Amino acid sequence: MSGLPRVALISTGGTIDAVGASRLDLAWYTETKNRLPDGELLAALPELGTVADVVQVPFARYPSYALSLDDWSLLASTVQELATGGSYDGIVITHGTNTLEETAFLLSLTVSTPIPVVFVGAMRPANGLGSDGAINLFQAVRLAASPNARGHGVLVMLNDTVFAARDATKTATFRVNAFAAPGLGPLGHVDADGEVRLSHIHSTNGVPAFDVGDIAGMPRVDVVLSYVGADGALIKAAVAAGAQGIVSAGTGAGRPTPAESDALDAAAAEGVVVCQSTRVPSGRVSLSPAMKAARRVTTPGMPPWQARIALALALQRSRDADEIQITLDSL
Repeated sequence: MSGLPRVALISTGGTIDAVGASRLDLAWYTETKNRLPDGELLAALPELGTVADVVQVPFARYPSYALSLDDWSLLASTVQELATGGSYDGIVITHGTNTLEETAFLLSLTVSTPIPVVFVGAMRPANGLGSDGAINLFQAVRLAASPNARGHGVLVMLNDTVFAARDATKTATFRVNAFAAPGLGPLGHVDADGEVRLSHIHSTNGVPAFDVGDIAGMPRVDVVLSYVGADGALIKAAVAAGAQGIVSAGTGAGRPTPAESDALDAAAAEGVVVCQSTRVPSGRVSLSPAMKAARRVTTPGMPPWQARIALALALQRSRDADEIQITLDSL
């Protein structure tokens, strides 16, 4: 026994273990479809043995934009088992950055975890010049192993910066400082000497709003983005495709075009629950009298793709707009 904290490592793929065609292939490496062999990412970091006993947990690896609902369900159930099994002090999940914020948010809503669960990725491939994957993984393990991270639920860590899963979003396509929490800021940092400093707790004491079992039953919820001149064609198509919910990413503080609004009202009349969101990067949508009268719901300051997850989970508990609104307001 090493006496070090025990950390489980789940590798789901992404840039962090991708291999480009050359060291300068920093943009199109996903098209090579090459990855490090299983276990090589961990084996290349013997320094991890100075901060934790890291145990690799087998999991399929994919680009994050290729993940399915089944993958989400399996990942969540795997994390739930590890988190409550009593064998680990923390869990680290490597993940592609394209949809990292969606998966992390989903787990924050469904996994009951007394220990830190840390999502980490990279913006440059494993063999690229200036690759950030190794240091990001090392710092993520430091975070997961730290007593200071307990009670914070699901976290996101890149570029030495720690975010609550509820707040994190990707804000740049290539920069290593690609993640931010617009309007709220990070929870803290993992410094160069390993010091973990987190400013406040943003969690529900490990008690999620939903259950891991809810993921498999998530109904179809589509996101429709508003823009000048947008009509209701995409909204009607979503309804025809079987959407039980629609997230309207409206302009400004949540304003779709008149044609979209008419289509959303028609969708609501057919039993589709409409969540009014915004395409603006930060800020909340206020539930106006007109929205309330139209039986729409809103989410408390989350991007449309996270609102989609929240609504899909909430729809399994109720189809009543008032009850769903109470649920969404609690997240």
